[in-house]
Amino acid sequence: MTTKSRREENAEATRNALIQQASVLFAKNGFNNTSLSKIAEQARVSKGAVYHHFESKEDIFSACYRKQAEEVAAAVGKVEESEDIWLDTIKQCKVYLACAMAGDGIGIPIQEAISILGWTNWRKLDEECTMGLLIQTIDKLKAKEMLKPYTTSILVDAIYGILINANMSLVTAKNKKKARDELLLLIQDFMMGVMTKPAREKLMAQALT
Repeated sequence: MTTKSRREENAEATRNALIQQASVLFAKNGFNNTSLSKIAEQARVSKGAVYHHFESKEDIFSACYRKQAEEVAAAVGKVEESEDIWLDTIKQCKVYLACAMAGDGIGIPIQEAISILGWTNWRKLDEECTMGLLIQTIDKLKAKEMLKPYTTSILVDAIYGILINANMSLVTAKNKKKARDELLLLIQDFMMGVMTKPAREKLMAQALT
């Protein structure tokens, strides 16, 4: 294990401080209303220090969104596995939606991330953080023969799209709890629709007991 020098530790601390302060400003004021000077001021560093770590405002914005996406993935990944894969899947969806409600929805909105980073860059970044978990979940459901024989990549894309749009709807909803509950039902209805008939009947029977 390589030990970091004091200089490397200070550089890492400065970079983390910039990302932390920039994340708050981007979430509160939006990309266009957040300046590098303000980020530097909040992080208590010079503007030159910002450029030492990031090439542009878009670059630091990307780093902020990546951190946010990683935190969401970490929260979803903490859902404990049980013998009931279906219940685990719903719990993961619930945690994902809860992240959009945290702090009354404080965070960089996905809509703005797509606008600033561009669809391709945003999708690549978001997939690196969350898509792996979704693929694992689908693979587990398939292994138990709970899903119809759809191509995994197509099914993952469809569910991923629903989750992303649910997140965007939840962020702008006036009654977030009501919206969350309705969106969770919608996700469950979609998942029930791609389940095999035996798996669906077994699930419904369990719900009646």
